[in-house]
Amino acid sequence: MSATAAKHSVLKLTVGATPTALGEVRSYSIETALGTIDASVLSTTWKNYLVGQSGWSGTLECFYDPTDAAQADLVSKARAGTLCTLAVQPLGAGAGKTELVGTAYITSMGISGATEDAVGLSISFQGTGELALNANAS
Repeated sequence: MSATAAKHSVLKLTVGATPTALGEVRSYSIETALGTIDASVLSTTWKNYLVGQSGWSGTLECFYDPTDAAQADLVSKARAGTLCTLAVQPLGAGAGKTELVGTAYITSMGISGATEDAVGLSISFQGTGELALNANAS
């Protein structure tokens, strides 16, 4: 497979019961982490580890658009501390392409502006439960 331009990525937030594409996305990042448990004993030279718990988190940068339904819902959920369902389609929409789906809390939100820049919306989120790796249904 060749490289895919990030401009094809689709980020969705479930608004009501409908996954809705977020508008004006500039960048995003999803990170996963796997914990380890030190199971070493004194009589060995090399350490031994067991798999611990997994977690995920991420960030999202947008041009702020309060008229975008998904952005408005995201800001509302951030302010209320409400659980969000997020879906990221890094290779774009279409059957069989990768999709990451999970629920998360918005841990920080910032709206900013600067000379020679549009107003921005920065979001950080912390996943709760599994980050599923699926193939897009459509």
